[in-house]
Amino acid sequence: MDKSYNLNLKEILNILLDVKPKIIIIYLFATLFFAVSIKANNQTVNIGIYENAPKVFTSESGKPSGIFIDIIEYIAKTEGWKLNYVSGTWAEGLNRLEKGEIDLMPDVAYSIEREKKFIFSSEPVLSSWSQVYTRKGSGIRSLLNLDGKKIAVLQESVQQEAFTQLSESFGLKMTLIPVSDYKKAFEMVVKNEADAAISNNFYGLMHTKEFGLEGTAVFFSPTRLMFAAPKDAPRYLLDTIDEHLIDLKKDPQSVYYKSLQRWTSEEVKFKLPVWMKIFALIVSIALFMSLLGSIVLKYQVNIRTKELKQINKEMEQRIIERTAELQKTNEKLSDEIRERMNVENNLIQSEAKYRDLVENANSMILSWKRDGSITFINKYAQHFFGYSEKEIIGKNIMDTIVPKIDSSGHDLSALAGDVFENPEINAISENENIKKNGDKAWVSWTNRPITNKQGEIIEILSVGNDISDRKIAEDRLKYTLEELTEAKEKAESADRLKSVFLATMSHELRTPLNSIIGFTGILLQGLAGELNDEQKKQLGMVQKSANHLLSLINDVLDLSKIEAGQLTIQSKTFDIIASIKKVVDIITPLASKKGLSISTDFDEEICELTGDERRLEQILINLLNNSVKFTERGEISIICKKDSSNIIITVKDTGIGIKPEDKELLFKPFLQLDSSIIKKYEGTGLGLSITKKLVKMMNGEIFVESEIGKGSTFTVIFKNNIGEKK
Repeated sequence: MDKSYNLNLKEILNILLDVKPKIIIIYLFATLFFAVSIKANNQTVNIGIYENAPKVFTSESGKPSGIFIDIIEYIAKTEGWKLNYVSGTWAEGLNRLEKGEIDLMPDVAYSIEREKKFIFSSEPVLSSWSQVYTRKGSGIRSLLNLDGKKIAVLQESVQQEAFTQLSESFGLKMTLIPVSDYKKAFEMVVKNEADAAISNNFYGLMHTKEFGLEGTAVFFSPTRLMFAAPKDAPRYLLDTIDEHLIDLKKDPQSVYYKSLQRWTSEEVKFKLPVWMKIFALIVSIALFMSLLGSIVLKYQVNIRTKELKQINKEMEQRIIERTAELQKTNEKLSDEIRERMNVENNLIQSEAKYRDLVENANSMILSWKRDGSITFINKYAQHFFGYSEKEIIGKNIMDTIVPKIDSSGHDLSALAGDVFENPEINAISENENIKKNGDKAWVSWTNRPITNKQGEIIEILSVGNDISDRKIAEDRLKYTLEELTEAKEKAESADRLKSVFLATMSHELRTPLNSIIGFTGILLQGLAGELNDEQKKQLGMVQKSANHLLSLINDVLDLSKIEAGQLTIQSKTFDIIASIKKVVDIITPLASKKGLSISTDFDEEICELTGDERRLEQILINLLNNSVKFTERGEISIICKKDSSNIIITVKDTGIGIKPEDKELLFKPFLQLDSSIIKKYEGTGLGLSITKKLVKMMNGEIFVESEIGKGSTFTVIFKNNIGEKK
């Protein structure tokens, strides 16, 4: 501290009397600050040390040494602190720090538990991680290899706590032996008193070769190493250390980087560097030669000294570059370790999640060997079959959960062997299983082979679901289907009999009707004598009714023949336009009675068509009759066009139209759309049904478009070979 601040009390009072009240407050705070600063600069700082080279240790000469010691001594020299080192073990140092017996403890890794006892510097001195070391050829490569082993670990360290949690998360059982320092841990491994030792990466890097040990692939607990102070201590010591650390890290030639280079070099054995020994030898030679008064040698020494300065300068530059490289390598290795630990943690979580899913799955999961012995069974399967894990593990799958002979008498004794020999064929199987209490249950199993590195099947993993209810339902369904099949056959037989009966009866009825119609015509013509008006009227009604009944019988006969498969379609070439004109001539008188006109529109290129001319005319008559029947005013048109491969016939009217919901009912037999239509319009409801069936038999299609009150359009599409059979 500058001596100009050492003012006596009289001078301070004189200044305070000459200033305003606000300035007096400023001076008071400034004076208190100076007093605190003076106290800090003159204070003694007690620092705990323990043996953890190269970070902090006692050299062969008995002097505290290491990276943390170099840094704190530099800061103490700059700040005017007097340092007092208190030696002990790691646990003793932490205990003293907690009690306030020392002011600082170096090389302390931050943790949440330690934050409850200490305060830490904000800027870390080093980044470190923990690693497991063991004897060469021990066979320990991963965390799982440590199960049942004895491991030496630093007492009350974050490594002890972190490794305990890591091993417990894997369900591993191992013995941790607390030791006072890392040297003791390594010595126990060498003496076979422990199977492995845990240390930080710095100590391991320095001493594995010395003890003949090697590092394993078990890395964990990356940490930041800092200075720590008692919980209730003022922060000015730690804040001062943080300020210096930030500045030191910015300067590649600072004591921070020089200390890292000095103590992390693989050649370090806590002795003078070789170049200093060479320099000391040269100086000794120079002194010896100077005693002899050799001017020439002195000249040579001067030249050599210059060369050494140049070498020293080059070495310093190399040290700086090497330090920067080591720092980059260190950062990269910390990142790799962090990534590896993340992978291991994710693996741990995945395994725990998988185990939880398997144990709590709503399916039966078990594994078994070639000889049938069960190696694993989850809780759901234990509950389902009624066995505890202790009762079933190691028992043969046969005669425990799989009967050798099922209820149907099927032999299942070779089931286990078949699954092992042919896993692909038996990947999914359904068989009867047996519970501990003797109850039977059907289970659907998915069997997956588990192989070793050589590809040999060592176990079968089976996942099963209870399908007993489904089996019962399938049996019932099978019985129901048999009944339905029998009923269907009876219905089809009855339908065929009905069609044959209708065809026969229609033929028998048509013969006397033709006689009635014929004789009625003779009487109406007066060939049997004159008739009065009333007789003519009555006979006319008889003739009309007979014609209507004949039309109905003809429709029923056609429908019966179609359904009975007795109607045949002829195939011959005919003039389609002539057939359409013929039908128009037949329907025109009927349309004229209602004041309706029928227009035609033909494609002149259409001449001939191969098909059944009579059935085509029947289709057109049915369509035109329907249009005349349901049209009160307007017109009816029939259009015949041709595209690349089809002949399209359209019948369009301006009649009453059809509701959208009634289109599906339009082609059903014996059905008209509503009762009002039945009352107003005569008909059997068979015309459109017969029409659709005839169109289909002629390999054609029929469509309808309609709108209530605006009319309907029926479209029939035939291919040029409509008469050919499929």
